[in-house]
Formats: sequence, structure tokens, C-alpha cells
Amino acid sequence: MNMRSLPLLPVAVLMALVILTFWLSRFVQPINANAEGKLRHDPESIIEKFVAKKMSPTGDIQYVLKADRMMHYPDDDSSKMENVLFTATEPGKPELTVRAPNGHLLEGSNEIRMEGGVVMQTQAAPHYPPMQMMTPTLHIYPKQNLARSTTGVVFTTPTLKVNAATFEFNSQSRTANLTRVKGSMSREAAFATTNNTEAKKEVPNEK
Repeated sequence: MNMRSLPLLPVAVLMALVILTFWLSRFVQPINANAEGKLRHDPESIIEKFVAKKMSPTGDIQYVLKADRMMHYPDDDSSKMENVLFTATEPGKPELTVRAPNGHLLEGSNEIRMEGGVVMQTQAAPHYPPMQMMTPTLHIYPKQNLARSTTGVVFTTPTLKVNAATFEFNSQSRTANLTRVKGSMSREAAFATTNNTEAKKEVPNEK
């Protein structure tokens, strides 16, 4: 009986396919569900009635952040909040509150962006008149004790109402910086300012 030899070319092709299949199965791994989730902007956790507090080295509360709901997104380490209330306290100064329908925690909570109609208020206290500021969007930097807005603000006190293009407020020193300001002063405040100026003019110089 004559033995026929197998063609060498098909055998070589089959061996190449086996080697390629082995290489692909070893080095090409399927994307797991967790890795794929991090590539999408999907929340990994949802917290109802969210509350976060920052304490000072002496144990006093520096600020409190509350929200009806908080959703954390792992892809950019951000969090979205609903019905947000930010409260800052300083010894000897009136409490400062900021409210907004929506908010975002950015850069690992180093920045809080509040939007949707923001209202910032302080109550009256000795040496500090009540104040209210309204703006579409406000950025809060808790570590720097700063709040900034570049979307236009309406700033009011009992004697003053101004519109400004930008606003920066230091919660520690309770000072506000505004740019491109247009406003009005109440009649009582203007009268008091005028009388004060005239009284200074009438004071004779001591020789």
C-alpha cells in the first residue's frame, strides 16, 4: 500500500491559526463591568438626606453642607446634589447661608458649584448689617473661605441695592468685592451720609 504524504501548506496554516488563537485568548481580555462603568458618567452611589461637616482644629463647626440627594460619579470624582444648603459659621459673626436648587461637588470637594437661582444671606448682628446676594451660579471654595460669581449678581442691604457683573465674598473677613456696579442708596442712608459730610465741614480746625 502506498502512503500519501499530507500537503505541507494546509498544515502550516492550521498551526498559525492555533498560535494566533492562543495569543489572542491570553493577551486580549474582555472589559469588565466595573472598568466600563468608570468610562461612562454613571453614578456609583446615591445618598438621600446628605450631610457633610467641616470642623476647625478647636472642634468648632466651620461649615455644613446639606442636600436632599447626592449622587457621586467615579469617572471624574464629582457629585451632583439636589436642593442644596451651605452654612458657614465664624466666631463672633452672623451665620451665612447659601441655598440653591442644584449643586456640584468638584475636585474632591475642594469646590462647590451651586446653580439654578442661588441666594446667599446673612442675618443682622452687632457691627454686621443683614445682607442678601442673588445670582444664577456661585462657586464656593471652603478652604479659602471664598465665594465667587461671574454670572451677574444683585446685592442688597437695608440701605443699598446694587447690580454687579462679578462678585467675590470672603466669609472670614465678611468683605465683598464687586465689579461694574450700578446701584441705588435708600433716602435715609443718603440723608445720613449728607449730614455726616456737612458736620465734618463745620468742625473748625484746631490751631
